[in-house]
Amino acid sequence: MPKDTKPTLTPQITARLVEVVGTKAVSTSLSDLDFYSADALDRIRAFSAAHLLETMPDVVVTPESTDQVAAVVRIANEEKIPIVPYGAGTGVMGAAVSINGGIVLNMARMNRILDVSPDNMTATVQAGVILGDLDRELQRQGLMLGHDPWSVPIASVGGAIGTNGVGYRARKYGPMGKQVVALEVVLPNGSVIRTLPVAKVAGPSLKDLFPGAEGVFGVVTEATLRVFAQPEERQFRSYSFPSFEDGFAAVQELTRLGIRPALMDLSEEWGRGTDQNSNEAHEISLTLVFEGFSEGVAAESSRTQQVCIANNGEDQGEHPAQQHWEFRHQMAYRYKERLQRQSGRYRRERGWGQLMDYLHVSLPASQVVDFYRWSKDIIAERGLGLYEASIWGDSELFSLMFGDPSENDPTGQLPRTSDEILMKAQDLGGSMEYCHGVGVKLLHLMEREWGAGGQVMQALKGSLDPANIMNPGKLGL
Repeated sequence: MPKDTKPTLTPQITARLVEVVGTKAVSTSLSDLDFYSADALDRIRAFSAAHLLETMPDVVVTPESTDQVAAVVRIANEEKIPIVPYGAGTGVMGAAVSINGGIVLNMARMNRILDVSPDNMTATVQAGVILGDLDRELQRQGLMLGHDPWSVPIASVGGAIGTNGVGYRARKYGPMGKQVVALEVVLPNGSVIRTLPVAKVAGPSLKDLFPGAEGVFGVVTEATLRVFAQPEERQFRSYSFPSFEDGFAAVQELTRLGIRPALMDLSEEWGRGTDQNSNEAHEISLTLVFEGFSEGVAAESSRTQQVCIANNGEDQGEHPAQQHWEFRHQMAYRYKERLQRQSGRYRRERGWGQLMDYLHVSLPASQVVDFYRWSKDIIAERGLGLYEASIWGDSELFSLMFGDPSENDPTGQLPRTSDEILMKAQDLGGSMEYCHGVGVKLLHLMEREWGAGGQVMQALKGSLDPANIMNPGKLGL
């Protein structure tokens, strides 16, 4: 939906929205429009998509029920007005940016925990529930949430589903989409579908259409999630390795054996401004957290130690892993404080103020080591600094953090290098992002990502959303 053909939000349409949700739940104030125009993607990291962060919605609507969401969506569909679901604004790729104006559907009031079933090992919640709030309620009942990203204190269930996020416990419990048992979704025509809360359904699983879809096929209003028993025991282990290749070999052997600790993070780190080819301020570590029933934890930990030692690993004890576990959400609390006091414009323009990028690619495991070496070489050739290379969760999930040490990048090497690394992953049979979604930052690579599969996605989008109102433009749809 091009900007120059964007429908006008007339007073009559605004009045219809007020009839549905009430006066206090409809806002056209500049401060609200500004606040809900941005998530955690800033211009520094947006690169070629930075211009898309300049737009603002025309109205913010804050429903409190599925019926209200459906009524708002029907109005938007009739009037051909873009509608963008907004969770908690913690996304880092711009999925919640209103690139065509229109209606922001703020899900913050839909924050009720509807049911927790220890018998079914499920929790049914509205999409605006904060992950940390849900986990605290589960803890009171001897349960826990399997999805545990850095943003768990502030991110919403709907946002985590929309991006199919990957958290710290993903090795054992999988990404958010894997933990979705059933969904309630408002489709672009305003109709409501509810998938069955069972382990297997007849035919294709319709619920799997929505995790990772960033709201382009519909608005998730409720979710039934798989929950887990609190572990009898939790054990922390840390190992160091002389090379990334040695550490990766250990990870591969653990995968072959079926050993799945809750957290598994193989990380090679360099100090800022350090030559990545030197050993100065250089560390290669494997951080592991085992949790579950006591005998299982003991067996997995013992066998893991054998595997790591056999691959030149050195046991560093439990303290580094325990420290990592205890401090892993601090950044989210800092961001929450900033989010509460900063405007959308400030977040767009300033963000974290660091000239760097972090990439997450999914690759065939057989390609990871060569990709790691190739990435190191191209980053060094461009005069950029590599700060971290890591495997997070599974051996196929590889991440990089790099930037311009001068914080200047006068030749624009950083965005070009980011694109080349992502395209290299695609060329190796991989995917360019496994953690945070596409948003606006990676829109320009989606046609290349999907190939002929893009025609299937376009057909689905056209069938479900012929007026193209639902988060238009995202995922390249």
